Amino acid sequence: MSMTREEAILKIKKCLALSKSGNENEAAVALRQAQSLMREFQIDPDLLDIVEASCDSKATKTPQAWEASLVLLISRAMQCKPVFSSGSSTWGIKASWTFIGVDPAPEVASYTFDELYRQVIRSRKNFIETTLKRVTVKKNKVRRADLFCEGWIDSVKHLITGLEIEVPANIQDRITKYMNQTRGKLGSFTPKDRNKGKALNDRAVNDYHAGKQSGKSAQLNQAMNGGKQYERLETST
Repeated sequence: MSMTREEAILKIKKCLALSKSGNENEAAVALRQAQSLMREFQIDPDLLDIVEASCDSKATKTPQAWEASLVLLISRAMQCKPVFSSGSSTWGIKASWTFIGVDPAPEVASYTFDELYRQVIRSRKNFIETTLKRVTVKKNKVRRADLFCEGWIDSVKHLITGLEIEVPANIQDRITKYMNQTRGKLGSFTPKDRNKGKALNDRAVNDYHAGKQSGKSAQLNQAMNGGKQYERLETST
């Protein structure tokens, strides 16, 4: 059975690890095998530790501004490049975010998004079912729920910026190189903002602050990535 590119990369990494062996013969054989595989699969050794990690989104064609803000906060903290892939209800394909960066940053980013996204969606649902239960106009209900989510995201910023992970200084150049080799030119989009250009009255401000208050109960549990444990306790009130 032929080896896939992903399998080849794993094999190369193992060979490079063996190439540091104290056994000179074993090290030389491992290095030659790694170099051979890199030539065969046209793998740039400078990009071996660039990986991708994806997570589902409830958006379809275009994500909301508050969701994009969460992704951007995480991407900056983890120094990853985020890519959004649209879903298709016709084909049963879920929309998703992909974080691209140096291992293990994308896995940490994906974990962080999954955890916080699940919590904000749950809090949003509760806000709609309680505070907004008497709002009959759907677009008004959705707009107010968006403001709630914006406040919620603002409240959890410190959880994201507090994550500790070391990345190389030249990572952005390497990610760009990886993107050019693997994905080519990608399109761009502007997140949906249902409240853009609208004056914020007292009720809107209250919705936003309700989100900030709700976000104080958000938490990131333990995540094991790359052999290092990431822990975050419940946010302070």
